[in-house]
Amino acid sequence: MVRTKQEENFSNNVIWYNFILCILVIFIHARNDSIFTLPALISDVPVFNEIEAFLAADLAGAAVGCFYIGSGYLFFRNYSWKRVFSKYKSRIRSLVVPYILWTLLYFFIHAAVSRIPVLAAVFQESLIQISWRTMLDAVIHYRYCAFLWFLQFLILYAAFSPAIYVLIGNRWSGAAAILLVFFTACTNIIKNEQAAAVINWLVLYMLGGYIAIHRKETVEAGKISTGVLAGAMLLAAAAFWIYKREPSVFGVLFYSFSFSAALWCLLSWEREGGGTQTMPAAREWQKNTFAVYMTHFMVVQGINSIAGRYISQSMWAGFLLFLLLPAVCIGGVQLVKKFCGNGTWLLWKIWMGSR
Repeated sequence: MVRTKQEENFSNNVIWYNFILCILVIFIHARNDSIFTLPALISDVPVFNEIEAFLAADLAGAAVGCFYIGSGYLFFRNYSWKRVFSKYKSRIRSLVVPYILWTLLYFFIHAAVSRIPVLAAVFQESLIQISWRTMLDAVIHYRYCAFLWFLQFLILYAAFSPAIYVLIGNRWSGAAAILLVFFTACTNIIKNEQAAAVINWLVLYMLGGYIAIHRKETVEAGKISTGVLAGAMLLAAAAFWIYKREPSVFGVLFYSFSFSAALWCLLSWEREGGGTQTMPAAREWQKNTFAVYMTHFMVVQGINSIAGRYISQSMWAGFLLFLLLPAVCIGGVQLVKKFCGNGTWLLWKIWMGSR
């Protein structure tokens, strides 16, 4: 089936959207000012520490929420009751199987490290017993890959997608349902930390799905005017101010939504002489965001720990490494993908959810 220019532009912008957010997520986990503890002072100010904190904690603070909005949008973009089982089938392949495989992989890596004295000392890893119980614990509680809570939540939302669809399928009752869940999240009625987190991010997932069902034409219309982009940027700036001034669930959710809207408007902005696409055609290595997400944590943690222990503890080295780590993660994944037949090997497809 031949895609229209509008569909090609939308698909290209989605790749850029996920790629930019992926870099921000790497920054979150690449933060290393607790490892490189000798600050590099400029006019008696630890400038690199402050820049790193801004990029990793402030700017990147919206990235996870933006991913939930995007995931909700793409999941419900073509959702219907006739497609419920096909959606389940695709998410088992793209989410559940990779989640199990990667949680087990991280478990065995940690277990191996714990048995090698030199590495166990560097990474402060106590001996890990290998048994069915510890393996099951590793999968259920993502014990050795804490960042995979994101994927577990997506699996949970996909499992309950028919119920979510009932809630957001109607324009008015859907808006009311999102506001109710938003109110529940902001008032901290739910005291269980895990359950509260599920509700918090559910707000953005539902919002993304709601936009896909009721505002799809607006989002995918093509080119955004300069005025709309400016308005989205101002909203994001205001949300960031609130997020920093009054840290709360409301601030995080509002900032995530505003940042997502501003980023999408920027990607869809009609530039003079831009042709049919609002962004340059995405390169192949920009499409590896899932693989980068699944592998980046061990890469950044490992490199930071080794460099901080054996090379230098100066923040000069730490900040340079912080800036280089996204390129290391992205480049490393692309090399492995090429080795795996440019992503055509069956093993690669299984581990990457057929992406």
